[in-house]
Amino acid sequence: MIGRDPSLDAWAIEQLQETQARSEHEVHGLGLPDGDPWPGAGAVRIECEDNRQGRRELFLSARPVRLGQVELILDLKTQAPGRDRPHGKIVNMALSPDALRDFAQMLLDAADEAERNKPRPRPVR
Repeated sequence: MIGRDPSLDAWAIEQLQETQARSEHEVHGLGLPDGDPWPGAGAVRIECEDNRQGRRELFLSARPVRLGQVELILDLKTQAPGRDRPHGKIVNMALSPDALRDFAQMLLDAADEAERNKPRPRPVR
């Protein structure tokens, strides 16, 4: 995002307040139930809920597998407001380490840009 627009920032804050949003995440190590986590294996669960889009949950796990590939499992569940049951989709993919590094770099860049776009308190004069 380039530049600052105070009226656009005010509109975005108003929209965020009206959605009554909640977001949380957990990070997990992957391994056997009674053992240590496997090296390079892990997962993240991200859950968001608001009164406009309902509930969304993403569980993403990654672990190294044979032949230099990375197994990526994505489990996405969505539940619209007023619906009784969630809708889900599970995807299992084998990625090259380079593809996963590029994906991770894109996520890090997005997080850095989001940090830069946070509203900052202005000094009172």
